[in-house]
Amino acid sequence: MASNSKHVSLPLAGIRVLELAGLAPGPFAGMVLADFGADVVRVDRYGASFSPDALCRGKRSMSVSLKSTSGVALLKTLLSPPTSCGSSACKCSSKGSTCSCVFPGVWRADVLIDPFRPGVLERLGLGPDVLLQLNPRLIIARLTGFRRDGPYSKMAGHDLNYIALSGVLSLLGRKDEKPYFPANILADFAGGGMMAVLGVLMAVIERGRSGKGQVVEVDMVTGTRYVSSFPLIMSRPSIGLPMWDQPRGQNFLDGGAPWYDVYETADGGYMSLAALENPFYSTFLRTLLPTLSPQLIPSPPPTPSQQMDRDSWPALATFLTTAFRSKTRAEWSSIFMGTDSCCVPVLGREEVDSQGVGVDEPGVELSEEARGGDGGVPAPAPRLTRTPAREAGSLQEGEGYFLSPGRDSRSVLVDAGLEKQVERLVREKVVELGDEEAAKAKL
Repeated sequence: MASNSKHVSLPLAGIRVLELAGLAPGPFAGMVLADFGADVVRVDRYGASFSPDALCRGKRSMSVSLKSTSGVALLKTLLSPPTSCGSSACKCSSKGSTCSCVFPGVWRADVLIDPFRPGVLERLGLGPDVLLQLNPRLIIARLTGFRRDGPYSKMAGHDLNYIALSGVLSLLGRKDEKPYFPANILADFAGGGMMAVLGVLMAVIERGRSGKGQVVEVDMVTGTRYVSSFPLIMSRPSIGLPMWDQPRGQNFLDGGAPWYDVYETADGGYMSLAALENPFYSTFLRTLLPTLSPQLIPSPPPTPSQQMDRDSWPALATFLTTAFRSKTRAEWSSIFMGTDSCCVPVLGREEVDSQGVGVDEPGVELSEEARGGDGGVPAPAPRLTRTPAREAGSLQEGEGYFLSPGRDSRSVLVDAGLEKQVERLVREKVVELGDEEAAKAKL
């Protein structure tokens, strides 16, 4: 991918991001910024032949040895204002590493994404104090799992550990069962990567007023707590509301209420029922009951007036379990389509295309990509009407799901005005060219 000169209409066009290679939250933050037009360069480890990071669309890669002083110096140059000697446009006689010439067109980062544990950048001489002195406009997004201070800060961890310490995991799961976690979505991506994007964008807006960058501190414990504000506040005893005042698995929205749950169908599929408000629950019952054989309906049948009667919930759950098993998912989808019953099918990953169109929608044809059985690549969200993001499907198809380390090392250095230094940096094992670039260099 070339730099963003061809995509000036994208909302983040002109923003340049240096993403230190990591997994999950950092790459996701970089991908979101790239989707909306930022020129994102992933810095891969020198010597790496493959990266398992699949959240790389729209990015470039350069391989740099951070074990060498020259590699660290190169990163400092890319994170500094565009005043470094070495640019082909520089005509000054400075013999040092910096000069007074300014070249706005050369590639220098506006944003650094740091996915490392606390202290790693500082040991490399790339801590925020150093970088912000070099470039006061730089925005440094630092992503950690645990809080940066405290006894866990230097420990290894993953999404499950972070939501465990956040207080949120204790709210998730069925009654009388252990807490259950939603894969690695909540901390890594909602409380981590997306929080980093939000922080970067706020810092960019503020920089427009002050002219100054800053550090964006993101940890996935407090990030998870923030995106989970609703259940954490609603479950406080002092609030006194019945929505979340019971132990785990016994509340309105955590599987405790039978009218807010998932039910298996006759063909092994599932339907989601979320008839929280009484008018919707009334519509659900009016739609459901006439479709059932009389022997399946209890006497007396469930009524809207009983919705909040917790004593009736066990019997209602048994009835709904039996009722949904009487028809296939497709049959139930057809029955509830177009109603305000809040009842829709649970679609498989492979049944939804890039734009969120599912197989259950009548008269709508899935994209060829989704019809192939692999499902659609999620499209960028939200949709901006005047300056939309790039189309995810075409990008992924053209670039593949993985980005080869060092694929764009030469082009990034050229964009940075350092083309005269490429061969030396390669020879000194500071920068590594990708296979394709290395082959071209030998010709």
